[in-house]
Amino acid sequence: MNYFEISSLFNALFIIIIILLVYKNRKLYLEIKRQKIDTEQTIYNELKKLQSKDKAIFNQVKLISMNEMIENIAHQWRQPLAQINSSVLVIDVIMDKSNFKNEKINSKLLEIESLTKYMSHTIDDFRLFFDKRKKKREFKLNETIDRSLSIIQTSLLANNITLKFSLDQDIVVNGYSNELQQVLLVLINNAKDALIIRKINMPTITITTLIIDKKVLISVCDNAKGIDKDIIDKIFDPYFTTKHKSQGTGLGLYISKMIIEHGGLGELSVTNSKKGACFKILLH
Repeated sequence: MNYFEISSLFNALFIIIIILLVYKNRKLYLEIKRQKIDTEQTIYNELKKLQSKDKAIFNQVKLISMNEMIENIAHQWRQPLAQINSSVLVIDVIMDKSNFKNEKINSKLLEIESLTKYMSHTIDDFRLFFDKRKKKREFKLNETIDRSLSIIQTSLLANNITLKFSLDQDIVVNGYSNELQQVLLVLINNAKDALIIRKINMPTITITTLIIDKKVLISVCDNAKGIDKDIIDKIFDPYFTTKHKSQGTGLGLYISKMIIEHGGLGELSVTNSKKGACFKILLH
């Protein structure tokens, strides 16, 4: 074997060795890269778990704080409500003894009694919201809607707001009637405020109920020209409000969503229609 043959063989061996080293190093590189990706994914997953736990702890603390706040409110409200009812009773007695009869005054006194009773029940409803022992009960949906309207009816009439209905007469719901009543009242009151603030001509609120795929859909819609697309995604955030601070705290819709969704009743959402905003409660 001459020099050139030896040199060619050496070069071939050298090239083979280089190729083997490159191949081996590439396998090592790919393995390191794979391990890096696996490690990053593991770290990401663990961070997500921690964030989820932190969020759960935060929500639990928030619920505890709200429960304490409601207990304090309940304590502060009980005595004034009792005094108001006592005053109404005294006025009733005085009017009876004086043989004084006035239908308008009697109507307003009954309205005061009804509102104070509602406020007292509202306190109990919010206290029970945090009670895990509470049980769902069957109730007629239209009766719950009627109770909500009875509270706000006077204000709607005073502002010339028309109510329209498209109600299924036979819907029976298994859930928490009083809590649903609170949510409906918030939605109707918000629609009323939007109609008044925007000075809508022929203001109208439409309430619809129907059954879709064995689920109950309740819609509360208005013709107040809708919610600005820049804020519609924030509408259920706590303390978010478009009203003056003297007219609202921005908690109504937030609490309503919490009652419906965290309370296991269903879903609460909002969309814009051609005429205005439409809030939808889908009961599971």
